[in-house]
Amino acid sequence: MQNWFGSINRYSGRVQQSVRYILLAIIVLILFSFIFRSPAASWYISKRIERFNMDGKATLKISRVRIQGLASILITGISLKPETGDTLLKVDSAYASIGILKLLAGRIALHDVKLINASVLLESYDTVSNFRFLLHTKTATDDSSSVPVNYATTIDRMMRFIFDKIPLSLDIRNFRLTTVTNGHLLGCHIPQLVLADHYFRTMLKINEDSTSSGWTVAGKMDNHNRLAEFRLYTADTGKVTLPWIKSRWNALVDFDTLAFSIAEQEGSAGIAKVSGFASVTGLRIDHRRIAAGPVDFGRTEFRYLLNIGSDYAELDSSSGITFNKISVHPYVRYRPKPVKQITLKIHKPQFPAQDLFSSFPQGLFTTLDGLRVQGNLSWYLDFNVDLSNPDSLTFATSLDRHQFNVLSYGNADLTKINGPFLYTAYDHGNQVRTFMVGPENPDFRPLDRISPYLQYAILTSEDGAFYLHRGFLPDAFRESIITNIKERRFARGGSTISMQLVKNVFLSSNKTVARKLEEALIVWLIENQGLCAKERMYEVYLNLIEWGPMVYGANEASRFYFNKDASKLTLAEAIFMASIIPRPKWFKSSFDENGHLRESNAGYYRLVSEKMLNKGWITSRDFEKLIPDVELKGPAKILLKRASVIPADSVPE
Repeated sequence: MQNWFGSINRYSGRVQQSVRYILLAIIVLILFSFIFRSPAASWYISKRIERFNMDGKATLKISRVRIQGLASILITGISLKPETGDTLLKVDSAYASIGILKLLAGRIALHDVKLINASVLLESYDTVSNFRFLLHTKTATDDSSSVPVNYATTIDRMMRFIFDKIPLSLDIRNFRLTTVTNGHLLGCHIPQLVLADHYFRTMLKINEDSTSSGWTVAGKMDNHNRLAEFRLYTADTGKVTLPWIKSRWNALVDFDTLAFSIAEQEGSAGIAKVSGFASVTGLRIDHRRIAAGPVDFGRTEFRYLLNIGSDYAELDSSSGITFNKISVHPYVRYRPKPVKQITLKIHKPQFPAQDLFSSFPQGLFTTLDGLRVQGNLSWYLDFNVDLSNPDSLTFATSLDRHQFNVLSYGNADLTKINGPFLYTAYDHGNQVRTFMVGPENPDFRPLDRISPYLQYAILTSEDGAFYLHRGFLPDAFRESIITNIKERRFARGGSTISMQLVKNVFLSSNKTVARKLEEALIVWLIENQGLCAKERMYEVYLNLIEWGPMVYGANEASRFYFNKDASKLTLAEAIFMASIIPRPKWFKSSFDENGHLRESNAGYYRLVSEKMLNKGWITSRDFEKLIPDVELKGPAKILLKRASVIPADSVPE
C-alpha cells in the first residue's frame, strides 16, 4: 500500500513539474512575442509591401512600424507612388487601436485612430491617372450554383462592418485631399477633426481653382446603436456652393444647410430595417435644363424607413417627403430577382389646393406664377411593372378637384385662346415669325372649313381620344412606358393634342423640366375648369402648328404642298400631312429621287386608314381607293427638286 501511495506521489510530482514547465514556456513565449512584436510586425508588413510592389503598378513605402500595447499599431512615413503620375498618398503618422473583445469574436473594430499630416492627390488627364491601378479588379466568374444573396443579411453585415470601422475616438490633423481633372483643381483641407463622446465638429476649407470657401460639418457617430448623422453648412453667412458642378455641367447648386442621418433598427423575421432622414434648406439650382433662370426650392425633407427582406427592398409608407407646404407618403418596392419588379403607390387625401401651387419653387414657372385658387385637391398614383413582362405594366393616376376654383390665373390669361390672339413661332429658341390666329389672318380656317380627312387623320395619328379625355391619357402614358422599356431608350412620348397646344401657345420653346411641369398643370386647368371648348382647342391647334420650313397652319400647309385650300384635301394628302407633324422640317425625307412617297410610308398609310375606317371616319370606298402616294404641286415641289437626293437609310428616326 505504501509503495502504491509512493508511486502516486512521484507521478503527481512529475505532472506538477511538467505543468510548471509548460506555463513557464507559455510565459516566455508571450514575453518573447511582446518584446519582439514590433520587429515581427515590421517583418510581416515588409513582406506584404514587397508582394504589393512586385506588380510594378505602384511603389508603397513605410518608414517604421511599432506595436504599442496589446492591440495598437503606429506606422510612420507612409507613401504611395504610382508608376505613372504624382505621389498618390503621403502620411507622416497613422495610429490605430483595435477592440480586444470584438477581436476575440472575429471582428475588427477600431477604438482609437490618429492621422497626422496626411495628403491624397488624385490626378487624371484624359485616359491617364495616378489612381487607375486601384480600380482594376479581377473578372468575376459565373457560378450558377452560388447561393442566392440574402439582402437582409447583407445589409446587416454591411452596417456592422461600417460602424465597426468608425472609431470611438478620432483625431485627424492637417488632412488634404486634392483632385486635378484635366487641369481643373479641387481641394479640401481639414485642419483638425476630433470625434469624442460620439460627437464631432470640424471646418472644411474648399478650394476650386482660384476660389475658396469655408464649410462646417458637425454630427454624431454612435457605434453601439449604429447611428450616424451630420449637418453641412457654410462657415459664414452665405450659402454652401457645391464645387465641380459648374465646371462639369455648367450649373450652380447651393444651399443653406444639408442634413442626413442613418440608423439600423431592430428587425424581425429576417427583415432588416434602416431609418433616417435627409433634408436641405435654401436649395437653389441654376441650369438651362431645369428652367430659364435660378430656381429656389425652399425646404425639402425626406424621412425614410427601409425594409429589406431576403429578396426585396421597400420604402415603407410611413416614410414621408415634405416639400414646403406639401407632404406625401410614398410606398416603393423593388425586387431585383428572379426578375426585376418595381411598385410605386401614392395616395394623397384631400388637402388645400393653394398649398400645392404655393409650394412650387420660385423661378420654376413663368405663366402660372401668382396663380391663386380655393378648394381642395386629392391625388393618387398606382404604378407596377415586371420588367421581364412590360405588357403587364400597371399605371393609373388622377388629380381630383373638390370644390376647386381659380381666383386668378397669374401672369397669363389662360382663356385667350377663345378669341383672336397673336402667336409667335420659335425655332431653336429664336423668334422666327408672329401672326394672328383668327379671322384677321387670311389663312385662318374655322374647323368647318378644314377637310374632315385632315381632322380625322391627325386625330388618328396624334390623339384618337382627344374629344373624350381631359388633357391626359393614362393609357397613352402606359403604352409609352412599355415601349421605352422594351427598346431601352426614350422612343415614345405620351403627349396629347391638348399638351401640344398649350406648349405652343403659353410656353417658351426651351426644353426644360420646368416647362414640362408647367405644361401639365396648364392643360389640367384648361381641361378641368372648362376654360375652352374642345372644338375651339382643335381649331386653334390646326391653325398654328408647324408643317414645314416657315409653314404654319393647315391652310398654309395645303397651299405649300398641294396648291389648294385646306378644305379640299384628299384622304391621301391628309394622311401625308398628318405623317410629317412630328418632323415637319424633314418632309423631303418622305420622298424618293422620283418625287414619290417612299415605299416605307405604305405601312403608315395602311395603319392610319384602317383605324379611320374602324371608327367610321372614312367609308369602305375611301379605304379601297386609297393609294399611298401624293403629288406635290405647291412650293414644296420646287424645294424637293433643289434638294440633293436623300438616301432611304438617312431618314431620321
